[in-house]
Amino acid sequence: MSSKLKFHLLFVIFLLGFSSLSFELIILRQLINFVGSNALITSIVMTVILLFLSVGYYIGSVISICQKPIRQYIQKLIVFTIFAYILACPFYLMQIYFYFLYFIGLKQTLVLVSLFSLAFLSLPSASLGFVTSVIGRYIHHFNVNYTGRFMAIDTIGSVLGSLGTTLVLMPFLGVAHTILFLIIANILAFFFIAKTKDIPFFITPLLMAFFLTLLFNNEKIMTGSHFLVKDDAVSRLEIFPVDEENGTYLSKLMKINGSLSSKVSQKDELNFEYINFINQTFIDKLPKENPADILILGAGGFTIGIEDTYHQYTFLDIEKDLQKISEDLFLDKPLSQNKKFIARDAYLFLLNDTKQYDLIVVDVYSALQSIPMNFTTLNFFKLVKAHLKQGGIMIANIITSPNFKNAFSKRIDNTLREALGSTLQRTIIQPYNPYADELKNVEYIYYNLPQDDVVYTLNKNTSFYDQNSL
Repeated sequence: MSSKLKFHLLFVIFLLGFSSLSFELIILRQLINFVGSNALITSIVMTVILLFLSVGYYIGSVISICQKPIRQYIQKLIVFTIFAYILACPFYLMQIYFYFLYFIGLKQTLVLVSLFSLAFLSLPSASLGFVTSVIGRYIHHFNVNYTGRFMAIDTIGSVLGSLGTTLVLMPFLGVAHTILFLIIANILAFFFIAKTKDIPFFITPLLMAFFLTLLFNNEKIMTGSHFLVKDDAVSRLEIFPVDEENGTYLSKLMKINGSLSSKVSQKDELNFEYINFINQTFIDKLPKENPADILILGAGGFTIGIEDTYHQYTFLDIEKDLQKISEDLFLDKPLSQNKKFIARDAYLFLLNDTKQYDLIVVDVYSALQSIPMNFTTLNFFKLVKAHLKQGGIMIANIITSPNFKNAFSKRIDNTLREALGSTLQRTIIQPYNPYADELKNVEYIYYNLPQDDVVYTLNKNTSFYDQNSL
């Protein structure tokens, strides 16, 4: 084997190692828009990819590479893998898949992810494993001492695929261009492995693959709109006009990672009901003797206290560009001087912050499927409680079943009551059918006051005096 061929084969292995991790991370990032992100979802995706990589490795280890046109198989499989990536990765194709499954009644998250993984991740993973295994055998056949170098190159490619995709490509180029980079890397791998005489037969499908990648990841072409503001490793953020009246849009909606996050409108009655409820009931009625300290976990579009210029606000969110995007494209004005934004994880902030607040609004539960798991725990709500001043109030807006029709609604209620105690109320501000399975905004309101565990009985009952002591 010539040095040139060794270099070509090792470079292909590097590109395939890069692609395997990049593909996995792109899929996990895109899935956040439809099913959220947690350890179970990551586990399913990784299990399917690794399982079928292993299948490919095994087939590649037993197939005869002497009696078959193995190089032609590799060329075809790389092209196949490219088209498999094109179908699996784009947001808009994934949206069609999930909307179809929702339409036919499949809504259980783990089932959705499992079906998606088997349908779209299994074959490209098996193909990648096969190609990697065969190239490894071919190199080993000519030089048994190259096995370690082969494995090292494959691992280095995987490491750079992981770091490059999350730290460089998605943050600076966006998810759509990261997918294009993935396709180009595999096209490059094809040219390094292909025989010169075979290349003309593949030019047309490779060009088609390139243009399909551009097509399926282009918002304007796929949706006819231009509402996508940002799509990187952290957030897919869209802002679009709604509530048309006499040819004029009265409102704007902000969508983050597939869930409606905020709405701002020229008419108060068009705003989200729970935002109006918080603003009118808890913000507008704050005492005016001294500015209150208010903490908002989950900044959204900064619509909580939007007109308040007196009290002191701290907004928390992990999206570092949220303030600038909101000011420029959503609110159409800068935040007032009494409001500051901190780009940080809310849980870590509470662990390290020692300040206490008069009002804390927990608004991180934008949709049931995308609730961060660490914000549903007993520890989290105890942290929130510890940051309330005596007499302070916490409001948590949670999208769940108003009539306890699912396990989550019961268990989040159990968790809140265990963490916060008896001065906790549960309010549903939207009309709902108590006999139907539906999701609504449920407001949990906690008053940080001394607990009282006295129960009225027939033997001892001071209710008349207690009510009149106000």
